[in-house]
Amino acid sequence: MTEEELSQSDVCSWSLESGGYLGEISALCLLHVPPHLSSFPLLLVGTGSEILLYDVELGLLLNSFHVFEGIRVHGISCGTLDVTHNGLSSTLTSAVVVFGEKRVKLFSLSFQLPLGSKNQSKGCAELLLNHILPRFSHWVMDVLFIKEDHMPSELEVYNYLAVGLGDNSVCLWDISKSTMVIKVRCSEKTLLYSMRLWGTSIDSFKVASGTIYNEVIVWKLDSERHNSSHTLEAMYLNRLSGHEGSIFRLAWFPDGSKLMSVSDDRSARIWKIEAVKKDSNNSEIVDGSDTAELTLFGHTARVWDCYISDSLIVTAGEDCTCRVWGMDGKQLLLQKEHTGRGIWRCTYDPSSSLLITAGFDSSVKVNRLHASLSGITIEQNRVLMEGFKERMEFFTLSVPNLSERAEPLTSKSEYIRCLRFTREDSLYVATNNGYLHHVKLSDVATVKWTELFHISEDAPIVCMDLLSRKTSSPSKSLEDWIAVGDGKGNVTVVRVAGICTPTVELAFTWLAETERQLLGTYWCKTLGPSYIFTADPKGTLKLWKIHGPIQSGFEQSSESFEALLTAEFTSCFGTRILCLDALLDEQVLVCGDQRGNLVTFSLPKGLLTTLIVSETKSSPINSFKGAHGISSVTSISVSKTNFNQVGIESTGGDGCICCFRCHGDWGSLEFTGMKQVKELSLVQSVSSDANSDDDLACGSYAVGFASADFIIWNIQNETKVVQVSCGGWRRPHSYYLGDVPESQHCFAYVKDHGINIHRLWVPAGEKKLISHVLHMQHHGREIHSLCFVSDVLQSNSNENRQSVDRCSFIATGCEDGTVRLTWYAPDAQNWFASKLFGEHVGGSAVRSICFVSKMYKTAVDKIYKFDSKYECKSALDETEIPSLLISVGAKRVLTSWLLQKRKLSNSRQLARGDIRESKSNFDHSQRASASMSFQWLSTDMPSKFSSTHKTMENTEKPTGQGKNATNVMAGPASKTHVAETIKLESKSLPVDKNGDDWRYLAVTAFLVRGADCRSIVCFIVVSCSDATLTLRALILPYRLWFDVAFLVPHRSPVLSLQNVILPIAGPSQGESFFGFDLLVRRAFFVFPFFLEVRIRIYDGNKAYRSAKGMRYSL
Repeated sequence: MTEEELSQSDVCSWSLESGGYLGEISALCLLHVPPHLSSFPLLLVGTGSEILLYDVELGLLLNSFHVFEGIRVHGISCGTLDVTHNGLSSTLTSAVVVFGEKRVKLFSLSFQLPLGSKNQSKGCAELLLNHILPRFSHWVMDVLFIKEDHMPSELEVYNYLAVGLGDNSVCLWDISKSTMVIKVRCSEKTLLYSMRLWGTSIDSFKVASGTIYNEVIVWKLDSERHNSSHTLEAMYLNRLSGHEGSIFRLAWFPDGSKLMSVSDDRSARIWKIEAVKKDSNNSEIVDGSDTAELTLFGHTARVWDCYISDSLIVTAGEDCTCRVWGMDGKQLLLQKEHTGRGIWRCTYDPSSSLLITAGFDSSVKVNRLHASLSGITIEQNRVLMEGFKERMEFFTLSVPNLSERAEPLTSKSEYIRCLRFTREDSLYVATNNGYLHHVKLSDVATVKWTELFHISEDAPIVCMDLLSRKTSSPSKSLEDWIAVGDGKGNVTVVRVAGICTPTVELAFTWLAETERQLLGTYWCKTLGPSYIFTADPKGTLKLWKIHGPIQSGFEQSSESFEALLTAEFTSCFGTRILCLDALLDEQVLVCGDQRGNLVTFSLPKGLLTTLIVSETKSSPINSFKGAHGISSVTSISVSKTNFNQVGIESTGGDGCICCFRCHGDWGSLEFTGMKQVKELSLVQSVSSDANSDDDLACGSYAVGFASADFIIWNIQNETKVVQVSCGGWRRPHSYYLGDVPESQHCFAYVKDHGINIHRLWVPAGEKKLISHVLHMQHHGREIHSLCFVSDVLQSNSNENRQSVDRCSFIATGCEDGTVRLTWYAPDAQNWFASKLFGEHVGGSAVRSICFVSKMYKTAVDKIYKFDSKYECKSALDETEIPSLLISVGAKRVLTSWLLQKRKLSNSRQLARGDIRESKSNFDHSQRASASMSFQWLSTDMPSKFSSTHKTMENTEKPTGQGKNATNVMAGPASKTHVAETIKLESKSLPVDKNGDDWRYLAVTAFLVRGADCRSIVCFIVVSCSDATLTLRALILPYRLWFDVAFLVPHRSPVLSLQNVILPIAGPSQGESFFGFDLLVRRAFFVFPFFLEVRIRIYDGNKAYRSAKGMRYSL
């Protein structure tokens, strides 16, 4: 074959195929399985042109099916599930109807279930197409399986399929004959917003239609005056008026006696529908009410969907809330776990108490309601849990010798000062009169108090900290070290061993501060029980070495122990230190104070290992002011993230989780990102489950408070694990989380002189947690831009390389300002992971993104030196080629993100809930996705009242590189014909001093590195809505932004940009550029696409050669 024939054959072999869809959820349908096979139903989910089949009990995707071409699934309806036994397995079969727009398809769903596999995954799910109904003249609003009249009720054989249409008509399709029997149209000829069908046979069949006139019309099929069911008429029953907006959804009461409607007016209404009666003349009359029996208000936006049963009512709306109501109209429960444009669909299964919601954010979330939820009020249901309600324990403890009489508190009164959980059944209590108690919580009826130590009647305990560790003693595997500080400035250390019968093996006291100056005692896990810190109100931290035998297993005399002051650390902010953590390998101590500041101190190994203790005073080696604004820092975690790099994560009273990094020399503390937990006003700590990675962004749980409520929040799934009304964080409290917080957590707080315990602890062998998120969560609003992230994993392993090649990495930017990285597996046509890695400043919309990883080099001419305080050493490696993601959008925000690659050990797995796939397991792909993340690098946004419309006389003048440059190359800019054209065109352009409404519309970029490998320049071309085009530069690792060139203004905004870099043949004398010479002469061109049908090509070499710290115009 010739080359031309080969190329033609290659072209013919290529074809486009549709893959998996990731977007809004438009339909939900429960498929009930016989109780002896499973106590939980299966779930069919409609998204895009696909339907997904889920095992709700195990949280597994069984299979996905493509049912339409270019049509969104609007609804799903299932028939009765038939079960046939075949030897060692059972085959389950059900008819499934899927409709969208004007099309209806009838399928047969079947799958095999091995006998005795009640708790195992179902397999071999298949969806076979039976019939395609003819295309209807109007959109399909609802479908329903119905029987022949006079058929015995025990025979669940459905002969007809009723199809409700948007012109207020119903068509009957004969399933066995595959023919359309009849079409009946209501006498009220009007277009509809919604329709819902009800009934089991033609005789009981009813139709509820939500019209464009904000009314609901109820009618039925009348066949009593005819001998054949093929002759039917529409009989008008009710006209229901009261809504003041469009009616989006209708729901029938199970027996058809009531109807529910939700509307654009933010309300839900319950209507009573009476049966048809006959008067004395044997004429049919309708006895019903045209006014709502019950009206529900509470949603703050449009209500999209509803459900009604015998015991409760469910509504879901655009305000992203799902509300559960009692039949008396009282709101019982409110859940807000979706984001974006709201919850589109909701359904409830009374048999398993499962509430399922789905929305525009692509997620399907499952919550298991309390069995008695329908009979209680909202005040009695302050604790919201998704599962294991029957295992939740609530009880109140009274402290021994504590008066139960309500007396005014004084400084001498006995009351609880501090609480600390050490395990799920072990709690330590410290009181105002100096008592330290241990409480053994076996169950509600068996609570054992043990008085461990009494300091003094005159010394109230003001602070307490706890350190638990394993011991070498076989009889006592665990021991607790408790450090308490009193108002006299004394510190008492108590060592307690034994789980069932706690025994004090050691207790000794020393004076650490003067009276009323001791406010905190802190253990550090990395230092162990040999060292303890104390804090005073003025930002001073003292390190004490506990000198003496630390062996456990026997009682020791306090005389053989002493506390020696080893070091004194003084904060530069003079504010009380609240939390700390240390990393011995890096010899560093990091502290957080009451005013949101971070301070780092040197912690030399010699200071801890020397036998001769001498007091050392230490000053901060670095600090970060206002990391959490003026709110307190509540916790700090320090870890080694990479070679010569240390990561710091802090939480605070501002509801944020902040991340920092620092180079090994601790020359600067670099802020790398922040995550705001919007459900919490104060984040007290962040913890990960047993299977999650160390990264706080993966599978973590944020623990904190929102107003007066204690909340555990799943960051990955964005779901509420538990909420307890306790009165706020200022009162004494403590919590303890197990491996999986959804099924293992404890919380204790003080109220009315008693200790209230909320505990859920399901043993590891009995864990059977209903999955909280079935379908992966994505953006909650419109996606404006996406790009493929390529060449993201450099690996020498062919196996890893091949597995990664089977995945597509896609970055997306959204209207709500969020940027996500999503993994798609083409082999399985499945989206299996998505990670939210950042948000634009102020939540400004992301309009365009681009990924840049290819590097171009230049030769060294002159090096410009910048202030080292701007350098981000930890972000870039000199030998590494950085991969950047550039995102631009509203308010002219330009943000750069740096691709981070972390190595995972073979034993490490992803966090539970990250993986959303079917039977195939992409282990290496999962590992690649866990090792990748983008970190915030730098953000540039204009100053207030600035505009990109500059005066052209100013743009022609060369300007310096900025105040941080120490070597500025200046030179005159020659006037060209282009500059003259700019001057003329600029006169006709409006100048707006209020530039806040301008937005960036498109972006493209490329990287240039000097031969000395010290500096990298990322050139970025951005287009703005004011019809300007700008070439900008980001200098790394200094994170400095510069305007390089303003391109010719246009009459229309540029909507799309692309650049290409071409090598230019021939010798080069070397052109100076940011202190570098060109190693290879290259020309870059920018291709913009306008609102008008025009394409311009810009040669950027002139600006490229002349960008020596000056602004230039093309």
